[in-house]
Amino acid sequence: MNGTFFFDIQFFGEERTEPATPRKRGKERDEGRVAKSQDLNAAVVIITALLIFYWLGLMMWRRLHVMFRVTMNHISSPLMDDGAWWVRPLASAAGTYAVVWVPLGLICALFAVVILVYQVGFKITFKPFEFKISKFNPINGLKKIFSLRTIVELAKGILKALILFGILYIAFRSEADLLMTIMMYPLDKGAGILMERMWNLAMRMAVVLLLIAFADYAYQKWEFEKSIKMSKHEVKEEFKQMEGDPLVKRRIRQKQREMAQQRMMGDVPKADVVVTNPTHIAVAIQYDQQSMSAPIVVAKGEDFIAQKIREVAEEHDIPVIENPPLARALMQQVEVGETIPEELYVSVAEVLAFVYKLKKSA
Repeated sequence: MNGTFFFDIQFFGEERTEPATPRKRGKERDEGRVAKSQDLNAAVVIITALLIFYWLGLMMWRRLHVMFRVTMNHISSPLMDDGAWWVRPLASAAGTYAVVWVPLGLICALFAVVILVYQVGFKITFKPFEFKISKFNPINGLKKIFSLRTIVELAKGILKALILFGILYIAFRSEADLLMTIMMYPLDKGAGILMERMWNLAMRMAVVLLLIAFADYAYQKWEFEKSIKMSKHEVKEEFKQMEGDPLVKRRIRQKQREMAQQRMMGDVPKADVVVTNPTHIAVAIQYDQQSMSAPIVVAKGEDFIAQKIREVAEEHDIPVIENPPLARALMQQVEVGETIPEELYVSVAEVLAFVYKLKKSA
């Protein structure tokens, strides 16, 4: 022991400079980590609600007015002694709620879903709701509280509050005289002017919120892309996982070749003849007149494989014929298990005839 430590410095010094791969993005998405702005959802819902009030406000006010009048008239009636006197005002309130507030809520919910899909796309995942003991780790909680993201969110909240307060201050200062004199107007005219001023103010604030939200969405996308960047080493490792480690793939191919050679060597004893070059190439040919339309190559190889084919052929008393041109042609043109081409029929037939003649004379 000399006190020397060895480690791979790339794990400490390599920067994350590469854009995230599609696979990394998919994993982050499955975990529920995507670039989105809650402010954008809120701003769109607020503007949607204000526009609905602008277009349907009169109808909504009339429905509410009818409900209040029915309720007040019914309460003052002598039917209060009846145990079911509350049914009518309750039915009126339920009907008004269904006509006025339910469509408003549904439309706002629809726009909220649309803007959310616009930000992150459509994908259903339940992984963010999975139980993880790390979620209850107080150290992780403290890290989140004092993280840069928390500070940025706090700064954004303060900035939004200051901007909205400034809009309110300017609006009330410019409308101060009107607010003082509006009490002198008739009720319907004063209420109309007040509602118009309030709607204009709310709309200005909502538009400002929308602009802030778009800026926040751009920041969220930038921050998210930065957080999922990968180092070159991580990209290489992921590529290996997707495509397979080259060493493993080479080993698999080698094993496949070995298995194919074993099967091929097992078919050599079925051959009728082995054609050689004489030492560099060996091709084993089988032909059964009753079951085959043409001879087939059951084994072939060069150098070491050729030597093994010749050894197996000699062990099983299979004739080995030297015919370099035919051996080279079969090696180049015919794969194992395939029939020989027509242009080699004559040459192969001559070899087979010679073999059959040897077997008869033996």
